[in-house]
Amino acid sequence: MKKILPLLLVAFLYLPLFASSDNFIYVLNPDPYSQSIGASILSLSPSVFGFFANPASNYKNISKEVQVSYYSIYNNNYGANAGLVIPTEKRGNFSIIVSGTEFNKEETGYKNMVMAAVNYVYPIVGKYPVTEEKGSVGATFKFYHIFLNTEDDSDKSINLFSVDLGAIYSLDFIDRDLTGAIAVKNLGNAFEYDDFSQNQAQIVAASARYNLYDLYKVAIVADMVKNLQVTDLGYACGVEAKPLYPLSLRVGWRDYRDNFNKGITAGLCLEFGRVNLSYSFSDILGTDNDQHIFSLGIYFGKIANSGKAYEHYLGYYLDKARHDYKKKNYISARKQYEDILAVYPNEPEAKKYVGLLSEDLYQTDMDFSDKTGKFIAKADSALLRNNLVKAKQYYEKALMLDPKNKQALEGLEKTDESIKEQEIYANRKRHQKEIAEHWLKAMKYYDNGEFVYAKDEFNRILEIDPKNAGAIQYLSFIQKKVDKVNAVQSQNIFKEGIVEYEKKNYEKALSAFNAAYLSNPSRDDIKEYIVKCEEQINKAKQAALAEAQKNTKSDKLLTNKQLERQMKKLYDIGVEQYTLKEYKEAIDTFAKLRAISEQNRVYTYSDQIKSYTLKSNKALASIAYNEGRDLEMKEKITQAYEKYKEALSYDETNSLAQKAIDRINAVTAQNYYDEGIKAFSVGDKEKAIELLKQALEAEPSKLEAQRALERIQNQ
Repeated sequence: MKKILPLLLVAFLYLPLFASSDNFIYVLNPDPYSQSIGASILSLSPSVFGFFANPASNYKNISKEVQVSYYSIYNNNYGANAGLVIPTEKRGNFSIIVSGTEFNKEETGYKNMVMAAVNYVYPIVGKYPVTEEKGSVGATFKFYHIFLNTEDDSDKSINLFSVDLGAIYSLDFIDRDLTGAIAVKNLGNAFEYDDFSQNQAQIVAASARYNLYDLYKVAIVADMVKNLQVTDLGYACGVEAKPLYPLSLRVGWRDYRDNFNKGITAGLCLEFGRVNLSYSFSDILGTDNDQHIFSLGIYFGKIANSGKAYEHYLGYYLDKARHDYKKKNYISARKQYEDILAVYPNEPEAKKYVGLLSEDLYQTDMDFSDKTGKFIAKADSALLRNNLVKAKQYYEKALMLDPKNKQALEGLEKTDESIKEQEIYANRKRHQKEIAEHWLKAMKYYDNGEFVYAKDEFNRILEIDPKNAGAIQYLSFIQKKVDKVNAVQSQNIFKEGIVEYEKKNYEKALSAFNAAYLSNPSRDDIKEYIVKCEEQINKAKQAALAEAQKNTKSDKLLTNKQLERQMKKLYDIGVEQYTLKEYKEAIDTFAKLRAISEQNRVYTYSDQIKSYTLKSNKALASIAYNEGRDLEMKEKITQAYEKYKEALSYDETNSLAQKAIDRINAVTAQNYYDEGIKAFSVGDKEKAIELLKQALEAEPSKLEAQRALERIQNQ
């Protein structure tokens, strides 16, 4: 897919489906990033001016940035531009640029032009199954004031207004490395002067971008461009790469089927931590004067989005470390990787290279004079920009010189809090596939009404991604269903217990009475039946024991051959019972076999007895747990509770049953706690104390119930 898809994409864009415009002002692109790959609308430019190529482009900008650029084009036409972008974490990014251009009057018919543009871009964020940025939508409003070159040299001018619309979206449902974009540009008023009228160069463009190689950030782009004033369909294509820190290179080709946009394009950029310098060259076929763009950008302020801060700074420091390693500057490289691991301990590349580098290169300046204050100032500045690697590095240096420095300790604490946020983002990204698998299972359970299983899957998602919006939302839905435990169910369950008691099914009756008592512990009649059931069950156990002892005495009189045959017969019966899933009967049979074995000191079947007894108990525990889960799904919580207890009686290591009991205890405790607080609020102190004690019986570790009980008892 990685090889075939780009080739098909580029081949498709060369098909001429439609086939000149003199709107010269629209070749004045202030952004060298997009211009260097054929003025693509999918350059993902970090420049403020990126929205000039595509209104949706600036969603990738990481922090406030000031950008200035200068361009010269075609026979002494030149201009300067200045722009500002202000990103926000949740409300999108806002940008503005102003531009001035001086034209060659003999060639263009224009004197000069002033342009201003305002852009807004809003990120498209997918919340299910994991929160991630999918793309963006954007809009740009542009104003042009153009002074015309007239024969009498009079000051005549025209005003143009236009709107650009665009969108970028990840096509990961096709391939995780594929991105698409569309843009509609220059929707506005007509260019009118005297009897001359011409529409603005209204353009519809579509583009695709494919990341070929992550290590060197190699990507290809291909654009289709339809100028509505031109018959043919234009195209552009390009490739970009980052061969080494801090250099990136781009080259492209464009043919928009108009009078200017045709020929090769190329460019380079130097991207440092807070500064970028870029240049692009665009050949204009048929002329000796080509287009050149120079740009300088400076980031300032904090990176608002934790995810973008993580990607930007981790990528930045990895690039620096790789650069030092390639230059065989192993001392600096190891220090860079260690700094990364101090903040991102699970970063695989850093772990790999630290393992390869053997020198211990930890260095520190032991000049104690005024180093502490300088380190703290640098750390504070880095933290303000969300540069956590630098911030942690400098705070720790300050603490090495002054271990009790309060300012450094507080700064390091803030840094660690920010690191935790970025760890959540990194963990989410690293385990995205696992989260998606849990999500699919959870939604299947949820749609089938199996809320207990769905809740387990959503909780597994939260273990990986504690801020997963989708899991939190659905857990809230499920909790409302689970919280319907109430004492109204008690009477129905009690009646079920009476029926079983009259049938002399004392174990089933006891299970029902215990469930009823859990829902309504104030009923004395339920307690009486619980005692009666326990008495009957104990009598049955004593009778069984007497019978076993009787059989054991008779076993003493057996000959060796008789003993061997009887043990073999019991073993075969037990195995058959286990095979037929008659687990209780199998346990009884193997218990008899164990008694005979111990009485006669014949241990032939010792291992088999242990194995089948253990497997039978685990099978009974699993059956009881599943029955409990089904009852809980039907909101018969108290009966489910007894089934979970039954599961643990067979297999105390059954973690699913233990979790279910803890969950029901927590719900029951919360109900008692809520009722206790409610009773206290209306003045019933005694009832409140009783209910709070019941809450603590259900969940002894419930801190708020303990505190509430102490406060009420002390009043």
